[in-house]
Amino acid sequence: MLLTRIRYHAPAATQAYPFNLPWLQGWPGLTFTTPITILVGENGSGKSTLLEAIATNYEAILMSGAALVDNKEYDLARELGAHFKLEWTHKTRGGFFFRADDFISYLRATRERQAFATQELARIDAVDPTSLERQPYLNTLAEIRHMYAANLDHLSHGQAFLGMFERRLRSGGLYLLDEPEAPLTPQNQLALLALIHDAAATGAQFILSTHSPILMALPGATLYELGDTLAPTRFDDIAHVQFMRNFLADPDRFIHHLFPDS
Repeated sequence: MLLTRIRYHAPAATQAYPFNLPWLQGWPGLTFTTPITILVGENGSGKSTLLEAIATNYEAILMSGAALVDNKEYDLARELGAHFKLEWTHKTRGGFFFRADDFISYLRATRERQAFATQELARIDAVDPTSLERQPYLNTLAEIRHMYAANLDHLSHGQAFLGMFERRLRSGGLYLLDEPEAPLTPQNQLALLALIHDAAATGAQFILSTHSPILMALPGATLYELGDTLAPTRFDDIAHVQFMRNFLADPDRFIHHLFPDS
């Protein structure tokens, strides 16, 4: 285990968001007992805010390598994180903070880097194919090929996502993942589940939020549900899991209820 505990010291005034989240009232903090911790709850319950507050507290990097320090988007989470005390067995700089929205932007920027490097190589080669000017662009293309093991233009978002995770998950890293299932089909969610499980077995730690019952089923994970409280829960007791089971068992019943004339 890398991060072992969060201690929370509430400010004197707790009326403004995020300090007015129900589960924060009287919350002492959270102890991590397994390498994988999964946060579940409805939209607006504060799962993302909690992950962002942890990330800003110890100045985690984004998946792209960018820092959170000057990013105004995380100001509210930063206010909450300032009231956290993180306790570690070993404080790591490995790992990253991930949001699905950030990945789409990162992938777009990476494809633009690839296209620019390719164009510049063609321009230089047309004049002098032996020029040393080629080297930075060759390095860029080699880095991208190493990251994805394929031509990025030939990969879907989901395939690129899995390729990135397969090469970026390392022993000794702390990974904060906010709804990582977003770009993935159910089958690819299973592939991500396997990647997380294998990395955790070699010493990585994960704290993730999800709406995916597939990821909620990660073997050995500790599940917490955010609502009126932040409390341990079991897979079979999660409302989202129960709803999905009922829907898949009889989708017509739900559809008929929504659209009685259909």
